[in-house]
Amino acid sequence: MNPVEQVMSARQAEFQSAFEAAKQSATTFETKLNERLNASTQAKTTSVQTVTDAELARAREAYEALINKSETSSTATTSSTTQATPTGELTNWNNYQIKPISAENEGKYSDLIKTAAAKYGVPEALIKRVIQVESNYNPNVVSSAGATGLMQLMAGSNRTDPATNIDAGTKELAGYIKKYDGDLKLALAAYNAGPGNVRKYGGVPPFKETQNYLKKIIG
Repeated sequence: MNPVEQVMSARQAEFQSAFEAAKQSATTFETKLNERLNASTQAKTTSVQTVTDAELARAREAYEALINKSETSSTATTSSTTQATPTGELTNWNNYQIKPISAENEGKYSDLIKTAAAKYGVPEALIKRVIQVESNYNPNVVSSAGATGLMQLMAGSNRTDPATNIDAGTKELAGYIKKYDGDLKLALAAYNAGPGNVRKYGGVPPFKETQNYLKKIIG
């Protein structure tokens, strides 16, 4: 089961659990409503439990929530089914369009990229574009700051090895995506300028290099 299928399965399980709970509330609402109606014609009976307005209101809210959730979930399920594309084939992440790589680099390190994408849940298109911008697919590039390899890592051993570099770089990028709740712009800013600067400036740092970096990767 690929990462997208795992997420869909988890969401379906969550909805089923919520649906069952709401369904029980709807049943309670129907029961209490009937009791309320019967109570008006059975005033002589003291054993009938009185249903308060607050209880009835809460039951009604649960009932309406069930109806609304069912309609919303039906639409979401259809949408999820039509968008169940393998993670590596996604070209959009959190409303940002990932720019394509050059034709000359297409296909390079594809197996390593595919493996890292599946392992860390990062779109292949994003990994490819980061490599394009960072090193133009040259595993031996070393920056003036000492960043090394395809994804220009600053730490770790054997950083020029493509497999090690792509795995470590994708892991770092995935960590930032999680840290910033899927905001790709902040994740890439942290990858380029460091999370400390993102925190310091409360968003994308005002560095020209970082701002140009984002423009090169996402639209």
